[in-house]
Amino acid sequence: MRKLIVPPKLTKPKKQKKGVLTPIEWKKSATKVAFGIYGIQVLKSLRISLKQLEIARRQISKYLNKNETFWLRVIPDIPVTKKPTEIRMGKGKGAIQYWALRVKAGQTLFEFSFISPKKAKLIFLNITKRLPVPCNLLYHKTKII
Repeated sequence: MRKLIVPPKLTKPKKQKKGVLTPIEWKKSATKVAFGIYGIQVLKSLRISLKQLEIARRQISKYLNKNETFWLRVIPDIPVTKKPTEIRMGKGKGAIQYWALRVKAGQTLFEFSFISPKKAKLIFLNITKRLPVPCNLLYHKTKII
């Protein structure tokens, strides 16, 4: 049984501003497969919630055997706040509603190793239905299983 994705316990500041998804140049390690043989890459910049990421992680672990491994390359670290409905304006920022992460175009989310190409494609097709962003399947040709 794999652990659940857990947001950070302490963040400073506790409530962050929304921020803008500006295109920045990523390190080559973030855009390529580093640990496994296959990887899932995001094609569009977007904010993904912890719930969506957890659903995708559960779908991956459902298809993998004991000797097959996968890596999660991102951590949800942005607290998203929301004020309750029918509350008057003012009186500060709302409570933390959920956790999210900003992903940039070209960033790798998940990586797999010790799996067949057929199984990798099956996992990829299943995950693209769950995530709100278009994805791409990466393959590292030089690594040996």
